[in-house]
Amino acid sequence: MVTPPTTGNKLYKPYRRPPSFGDVADRAGRFIYAKTAVERPPYTRETLATALRFGTDPTGQVFNDVMPRYPLTDRDMSILISYLEALSSEPSPGASSKQFKFATIITDDVSQEDRQALLLPLQTFIAQKNQQMGMFNDFIKFGYSPTIDMQFAFRSATLDIWELKGPPESWPGQLAAYYNANPVFAVLGGISNSDWRPIHEFCEAQRLPCLFPITDFPVVSETDWYTYYFNKGYTQEGEAVARYLNRLETISTETPVLQIIQDSQVGKALAAGFRKVWKECEQQEVTTLTLSSQQLLDQAALDKLLTKHKPEVLILWTDAELLPNLPALVAKLPANGIVFVSSGYLGKKTATIPENVRDRVYITYPYRLTPYVGSKVGGFDAKVPILASSKDFGNRRITSRSIAMLQQTTLQGLNLIYDNLYRDHLLDIMSMQMDVTVRDYERFSFGPGQRYVSKGCYIIQLGPGLDPPLLQRSNWVMY
Repeated sequence: MVTPPTTGNKLYKPYRRPPSFGDVADRAGRFIYAKTAVERPPYTRETLATALRFGTDPTGQVFNDVMPRYPLTDRDMSILISYLEALSSEPSPGASSKQFKFATIITDDVSQEDRQALLLPLQTFIAQKNQQMGMFNDFIKFGYSPTIDMQFAFRSATLDIWELKGPPESWPGQLAAYYNANPVFAVLGGISNSDWRPIHEFCEAQRLPCLFPITDFPVVSETDWYTYYFNKGYTQEGEAVARYLNRLETISTETPVLQIIQDSQVGKALAAGFRKVWKECEQQEVTTLTLSSQQLLDQAALDKLLTKHKPEVLILWTDAELLPNLPALVAKLPANGIVFVSSGYLGKKTATIPENVRDRVYITYPYRLTPYVGSKVGGFDAKVPILASSKDFGNRRITSRSIAMLQQTTLQGLNLIYDNLYRDHLLDIMSMQMDVTVRDYERFSFGPGQRYVSKGCYIIQLGPGLDPPLLQRSNWVMY
């Protein structure tokens, strides 16, 4: 089924559908089209009104039944046609037939090392785009006639660095100043150690695509549109624990579960993810305690809490300061008691979980376990060994994730928007991509309206030794 563009600048021009699968060529090399009219003349306001009311184009071709018919009055029809005429009449800001303008966003809490890890792939990407444009211009000078695909694939590009300083509440004003001075087509990546919400809300307000920023605190929303995230950050780790527990046959509605949250942004994000999915699974609310960093170091107080609540499942959304006391906490649990922790929160210290309790401790791990073999070697079902190691804990993968964002998703979208230089169209194109195998995640999955492309998170345990192997205890995606 073919759905041609419905904007004024397309409707009022002749349309010829390009070749597609199912077409065959006759002896003269001309295409015999499998579906729809080969071409139609430009619409007028009168023929467009007929098409909208009765479902026939200027040649008399009848539209597919899935195309609605709109029995509008003359006044309402005039309003609708005027809207279509104005729709996407000009390219989005930051885009032209020759150039894309991009920006990336860096906050002042980012280290110089992390800053360079982000900028290196971005600046390389821009340099490659400009080099390709130069080569394309040289081909044109020598009389080369490009195909339609090639004609729109080459554009030069610029990259502005929007540096945000000071408290997050001051960021919207700084972003507005940058944007007003030089509007861009999209934000490529970006990095912050703080909540991404002020940037997210600015991009929503400006209808500005923000593609895969490096943040542990994305905005989790079912309705917002303009920011693509790698995943839900800490929230996704909390969701994974809820799904894993819900699937365990040894866990019933009578099993006492105690969730201890460190009073921090990270702890609250992990708990929010767990709470959301646990509720969706129609499980009873678990006992939840929020403790300060100082309270978490009071072993006697923790012992009293465990004695009081008698949990069989202990969820610890805390940082690594608690790890030395972990054996004492496990000792207070029954023989079948288990503990869950977040590798994102523990970071590099995850590998130091005391060996004598590793068989009782389960860990969230939102990255790839098996080697990256590419989409054409082995596929998703390939039986390959786990090569991720304890040395990978705490690695933010800034450069490798940025490369995947640029080369395996963003570039695909930019190449396929052709001359439809509209931000929303870029997001639509990206949402229709096939699953992509990437280096840091098992895969990226896309779909209309979906804005978190890595949907999985492993539950693992540590093996023995100073460099313990990672033992897989769940699938990548759990339902």
